[in-house]
Amino acid sequence: MADVTVLSEEEQWRLLVENFCLAAIFQGRLAYCLMSIHAVNPSIMNYCFGTDLYPYLWANMVYGIAVMIYCRPCLRPIAPFNRMVFGLLGSLMFNHSSMICFNWLSHIIPDNIYFLTFMGFISGRIMMVHLLAFLYHVDTRTNVPGVTVVRDSTFEAMYSR
Repeated sequence: MADVTVLSEEEQWRLLVENFCLAAIFQGRLAYCLMSIHAVNPSIMNYCFGTDLYPYLWANMVYGIAVMIYCRPCLRPIAPFNRMVFGLLGSLMFNHSSMICFNWLSHIIPDNIYFLTFMGFISGRIMMVHLLAFLYHVDTRTNVPGVTVVRDSTFEAMYSR
């Protein structure tokens, strides 16, 4: 007979919240990835899905990145309502500035749709990696009792000169 581990109600709740946050974070990242293409070349998404996905992508990327910011170790000492507000505001600022960048790309590369789509995708990846690097920096430099952030050699390389 298999060994069955019984989790307490508190452990089950913590596991549910962790899994929910992980799913929301990936949902936001996927929506951001798709939006980086859709913002510069909406005809691709319209062709593939037959509808304009902008409202769905916008809502999912704002929600997902807000949850990602909310779950950061550096924000754990802050009251939940303020964490939620910080997550939402941070997400809105990041996503809005990304959309401004995509709009700017559309104006400077108007004639080559393939290059524009490629640049939208690449610039979206660059902005997302730098957001993650910034959040990593803040997390690793914040002293939160009982929270240890695992060091990532990829992000640690940004400190070498």
